[in-house]
Amino acid sequence: MKKDVLISIRGTQKMEGEEPQTVELVTGGTLSREDGIYSVSYVESEVTGMEGVNTTFEIRPEKIILSRSGNLDSTMIFEPGKKNESLYDMGFGALLIGVNARFIESELDDNGGRFAFDYQVEIEHEPIGVNEYEISVRTKSETFADKVLQ
Repeated sequence: MKKDVLISIRGTQKMEGEEPQTVELVTGGTLSREDGIYSVSYVESEVTGMEGVNTTFEIRPEKIILSRSGNLDSTMIFEPGKKNESLYDMGFGALLIGVNARFIESELDDNGGRFAFDYQVEIEHEPIGVNEYEISVRTKSETFADKVLQ
């Protein structure tokens, strides 16, 4: 199963000693399911500062895997209570990123839904803050007017 969808992303970064920063993005992408595992993919744009990067969230019952490829290569695994480290390769150099998910949740089905997670992040073993993400997915045919009429 593969469908075109609208993806709404709300991300908040809480860096040590700074005010939280929230970014919201709505973009087109795809929702797919294979062997009971959902994937949500989209192409980054100039707006995110990662133009030319393909981003995919693989949502499993026990973890979420975030993969980026293209002008930037990275795979981050979010499992509650477990620290995972990976390289964040920006093409001109790589950083060691550590993530420790505090929670993940998912309410996805073949028509979309939502998933969320938050995690503590380290760069080169130095804690820098907490990131929170909530992602909503809906089929492109599900417009605002459709929602109002329901």
